[in-house]
Amino acid sequence: MLGLNKILKNFYQFLVRKFFILIYGVIIIAPKNILDRNLRIQEVLIEKIIYKVFNIKNCRLFTTSVHDQAVIVDNKLLSGPSFQLRVKEGDKLFARNNGHISENIVLKIGTPRILRKKRGKVFSLLSGGAAKTNYFHWLFEILPKIKILEESGQKNNIDFFLVPSISMHHQTETLKLLSIPRKKILDSKKFKHILCDELFVVDHPFRITNDTVNDTQNIPSWIFKFIRNNFLKHKSSNFFPKKIFLERSKSLSIHRNIKNREDVNKILKANNYEFVRPETYNFQDQIQMFFSAEKIVGLHGAAFANICFCNPKTKIIEFKTESTGMNSGNIAIKNDLEYCGIICEAIDRFGGQQGKLIVPLKELAERI
Repeated sequence: MLGLNKILKNFYQFLVRKFFILIYGVIIIAPKNILDRNLRIQEVLIEKIIYKVFNIKNCRLFTTSVHDQAVIVDNKLLSGPSFQLRVKEGDKLFARNNGHISENIVLKIGTPRILRKKRGKVFSLLSGGAAKTNYFHWLFEILPKIKILEESGQKNNIDFFLVPSISMHHQTETLKLLSIPRKKILDSKKFKHILCDELFVVDHPFRITNDTVNDTQNIPSWIFKFIRNNFLKHKSSNFFPKKIFLERSKSLSIHRNIKNREDVNKILKANNYEFVRPETYNFQDQIQMFFSAEKIVGLHGAAFANICFCNPKTKIIEFKTESTGMNSGNIAIKNDLEYCGIICEAIDRFGGQQGKLIVPLKELAERI
């Protein structure tokens, strides 16, 4: 029965794709002369890094809201402002890098969504599926794109901002604090296929070498400055403890958790740590929570993005595997924090960084 349902589902999707191809046509890769005629590129310099700002007139944008963005002019796919995130064969960390334009999904399935027209200038902040729900990717991939556009002098001319999602409270809160009104925000869950009078797309803020693992561990300093400068002034005035342990929600703990949790908890409680779940607080409280902290301990995860709000010399202790890398360490170093990564043995692991971690208790007791 399951096999039949899958066959019927695939057949239905096939018919839908064929139907939309009849309406909107087959997409092909644009030749260079099309690129030159329809695409204007401006370069901006931020801390010795050159970013491209793409400006395309009378175009379509199609997205899966996950791994692909296709910018199309006269059914020609433009390579510069489009992206197609793909896992390299054999990559055990399952990191997605920007693939060749020939891998873009529209070349295979067309544009199977109703086309929605938006008059005026649209700025796409899409950057791959992780930012739809992940706090770290939203903070450091999506929002800094606004700074890049601002440097081009075009920000105040934008009529609509196309974002991965606005379903999470941190998404709506940060956009509001950046003075972007709700009426100007387009959610890619709803706007997957749009016709634009004028579209703006910018380079990824930190995927400089197209090696996602390496680039994520070397986020440029200007991104942290941008986040701090725009949001620290909005921190709440609520009281938070000086020593905090970052708990993970039940849904996140399914993928990554601490095997010897009870023993770890005993050490933390003996050293007067308070247990917090940052995602249960509003964005301004999270800023204040990390700004107030003097010592922070936790299992590797998106909550560590908030250490960019910490005061200098704040002590950061992160539980991680040998393959986790220096994402949090990079943030700590560039914000003058005292970082310590405790390497943990991982069992029942999958996906490189996931699994049940065994924290070395002696090392924890010494470093805490």
